[in-house]
Amino acid sequence: MSDSAWDQLDLGARRATPVLVTLLTVLVGRLPLYIPHADAIMPWLTLIAVFYWAAHQPGLLPMLAVFALGVVHDILVGSTVGVGTLVLMLVHGLVSAQRRFFVSRSFFVVWIVFACVAALALSLHWALTMAATGAALAPEPALFRLLTTVAFYPLMSLVLVPIHRASVR
Repeated sequence: MSDSAWDQLDLGARRATPVLVTLLTVLVGRLPLYIPHADAIMPWLTLIAVFYWAAHQPGLLPMLAVFALGVVHDILVGSTVGVGTLVLMLVHGLVSAQRRFFVSRSFFVVWIVFACVAALALSLHWALTMAATGAALAPEPALFRLLTTVAFYPLMSLVLVPIHRASVR
């Protein structure tokens, strides 16, 4: 292969990294843990990834990819198809529109903003799921998922930051 072909392959791989990493969060989030009620406390890893890429490289995770990843997530989770998709798309749109805010902010500020966005996202997901199914849902599982998702953000950042740096060099 010529240098140009390798360069094109390298560029394509770098551009696909955010989508592939986010897809990986969808799949990892569905790994069996063999822990009773693990689904209720499992962090929403895909929400973390969508937030991260929307804040740092929104052009590399386009809305169409967020839509497709959301549908895959909804199907694998077994939730009402479209609810998680809509929430992820809204988060992507909201965060990417405010991307300049994140440029010079400390990690702690970004984490606080993520906590607020996650609270809105999981509340909306809970409310939309109730509306779509017509069933009343206890708020505790959504609250636990919010807490684990916010707590897991720093750990995911430890993984996402080096991947991000490697994909844009």
